[in-house]
Amino acid sequence: MKSKVYLIRANENYGKRRTIASFKKKSDAEKELKKLLSPGKKRKIKIHGKTKTIRLTSYRHGKSGTGINNPRIKKTMGYA
Repeated sequence: MKSKVYLIRANENYGKRRTIASFKKKSDAEKELKKLLSPGKKRKIKIHGKTKTIRLTSYRHGKSGTGINNPRIKKTMGYA
């Protein structure tokens, strides 16, 4: 039986749009989308008396090997 399904779709770095995940509830899809859009963590270190910031890998870079651009939620009828 078909029901409402919320898909997170995004462009990859080569330009094609693909489905990253599917959820039965919109709130679950919004939580995942928030994780994807969050910035990577930063670590401050001192080198020769100067403070430098190193950017660590974000959640979205760990999710896909080619990168994720412009993720969005799409509601469709289907199977989750």
